[in-house]
Amino acid sequence: MSATGALRWRHLLGIGVGLDVLLFSIWPIYSWVGGVRPFVLGMPFSMVWLCLMIAIVFSMSVALFIKDREDDERLDREAAFRGD
Repeated sequence: MSATGALRWRHLLGIGVGLDVLLFSIWPIYSWVGGVRPFVLGMPFSMVWLCLMIAIVFSMSVALFIKDREDDERLDREAAFRGD
């Protein structure tokens, strides 16, 4: 797979995860976990759920950033080797 193809799939996966987290944070699904009980580490489960969603988006963003940076550095090395 080419570098641009890999980038496209990686970014589509990131957008998909972001949209999934959005859907899990609004009415139809959030109403299942939106109660005050049970408590997890002293926080209502609804707050733990939202923190989990934020952590998932943050992790995906960091992974995308690191992988894109590695690809950029690799492409720069290849261009320097070719003399572009």
